[in-house]
Amino acid sequence: MSNLRKIWYLHKVMKQQWLKTSELEEIQRKMLRAIIKHAYENVPFYHRKFRSVGIRPDDIKTVDDLKKIPITTKQELRDNFPDGVIAKGVDINKCHTSTTSGSTGKPLLVVYGEKDDDYEKAIALRPNLSCGQKIRDKWAVITSPKHIKPKKWFQRLRIFAPEYISVYDSAKEQISILEKFQPDVLDGYASSIYLLAREIERTGNDKIRPRIIFTTAELLTEDMRKYIESVFRAPVYDQFGCVELARTAWECPEHCGYHIDVDAVVMEFIKDGEQAASGERGEIVYTGLYNYSMPFIRYAVGDVGIPSDEKCPCGRGLPLMKVVEGRKDVFMKTPSGKIIPPIIWPVIMERITTINQYKIIQEKIDLIKVQIVKGKGFSEETCSRVKRDIKNALGEDLHIEVEIVDKIPREAGKVRSVVSKIKIKW
Repeated sequence: MSNLRKIWYLHKVMKQQWLKTSELEEIQRKMLRAIIKHAYENVPFYHRKFRSVGIRPDDIKTVDDLKKIPITTKQELRDNFPDGVIAKGVDINKCHTSTTSGSTGKPLLVVYGEKDDDYEKAIALRPNLSCGQKIRDKWAVITSPKHIKPKKWFQRLRIFAPEYISVYDSAKEQISILEKFQPDVLDGYASSIYLLAREIERTGNDKIRPRIIFTTAELLTEDMRKYIESVFRAPVYDQFGCVELARTAWECPEHCGYHIDVDAVVMEFIKDGEQAASGERGEIVYTGLYNYSMPFIRYAVGDVGIPSDEKCPCGRGLPLMKVVEGRKDVFMKTPSGKIIPPIIWPVIMERITTINQYKIIQEKIDLIKVQIVKGKGFSEETCSRVKRDIKNALGEDLHIEVEIVDKIPREAGKVRSVVSKIKIKW
């Protein structure tokens, strides 16, 4: 039954993307009312949360009504796991599970029932197929080992069968695997594919020629995109999501923004406690529409984005996010009150060619630490230039410390080049 259900869901969501926006919003409203009713009746944590503010399921009829419900944090879910947040009658041992990276604290276990997981897989495959991936393409995925799972029977027949490559393998090892595999599709963390492209260019390798590249999980800057495309001579399509809600938005071949999967999730963009207007930056608050085993209602994961009311020329009814700006904790704030987006750091740092790798850490409102892995031609003048260029760009009221390190460690398989330890009120 599960395999037939996967096929049906995939057929359904591929067709739904071409509906009018108003029709998709009606599907979203129906799914929202159903998950809210389910969460109230079957998930103790949400029953208590709704009751604490006098909310019953009938009070949530539209997306706008969600603001009546308090926001849910990751810490609340950890504190109430499993009995409070897993729906009644769900056997975790029979479910699909994954964990968040835990980069900001203890990881959270995320639970999907078989039916929930089937729908998630359909939503995840939709952007790939929409951007030109074929069912029997050779598909290489660079990812954390924790995401590598045994192949299903249909994958052994090379149907949607990813060949996983560990993100912890060196670029040289990854290149060796890719040369033998010769993928049609290359998929993985934005930073991993970027670093792979740098190694390929450095070595003059011309043997790996994917037709399509998908990036995910991290901020993909325009400079990174152009560089990857120039090295591989293939288009890059970025995708957006999180472990808790899986894929939530994606680029189509028009590259006019990120289509939001409104038939899988509600995305609110919150600024100063209210919904951000089109073109305004806001913190993303998610409500998942299909995970009945472990619902996520008004869940703040820490991502930031910009909603858009523009229409994509592709004709899809799925609405757009105009820009994805990354996690909230990669934004910085100066003593003068200026908000610094993560995009500024490649602009400053990648002009300094004597640096091999860097990580920016805002320790305090007026203190930024820069970790540097030396590159060819590195000297004391490099450190002086780092301090000088950052102050010229961001202001003289910042204190800059430079630390030379042998390696920038990965966090859950990802290179996080920018981290802020101060809280910013959006």
